Amino acid sequence: MHNNSFPIPTYKHHHPHNTTQEQLTQTSRRKWATFTCIGKETLYITDAFRHTDLKIAFQTNNTLDNLLRQKNPPSDKFSSSGVYRLTCPDCNKAYIGQTGRCFSKRYDEHRRAFHNNSHTSNFAKHFLEKTHSFRPISNIMQVLHHQKKGAHLNTTESFYIHVEHATGNHLNDDHTIFPNKISDTLTKPNSPLPHIP
Repeated sequence: MHNNSFPIPTYKHHHPHNTTQEQLTQTSRRKWATFTCIGKETLYITDAFRHTDLKIAFQTNNTLDNLLRQKNPPSDKFSSSGVYRLTCPDCNKAYIGQTGRCFSKRYDEHRRAFHNNSHTSNFAKHFLEKTHSFRPISNIMQVLHHQKKGAHLNTTESFYIHVEHATGNHLNDDHTIFPNKISDTLTKPNSPLPHIP
């Protein structure tokens, strides 16, 4: 009750009506404010309220749900950045990647690596070694998650690499795959995966 600003009566002889008006007024004056933690700056700001009647609560937006949940994808799905899957149409092997630019530019880089007989792309390398046929972006690339460049993008990419690795169907380098208990839990057969559009 105290943490949620509910009035707390003072009992005398088990009679709640003995609570004084002054005590009720003091309790009702307490107000709460919620701050989103963004680092030391949040602590500096909230420290100014330490000796006031304002009580401080903290929250964070950096949750697993926020990292993996799809947020308002653009109308042209290949015009934004994020995490993608490239799938070979001949054998269904898949490569998971990320880009801080638009997906179409990243696709063009994989396509150029294929046409230039370059091994700078693991996906292009697969096509060259297996003599499989490279297809248009709509047949090969699937957008897994729209995300701006940053630490969240790295986390999301790592999760989807883990998902693909669990199927034994990936074309990513093994050095990009690390043990992760959270990802293991989320990729269990009975665990619902985040929505993939």
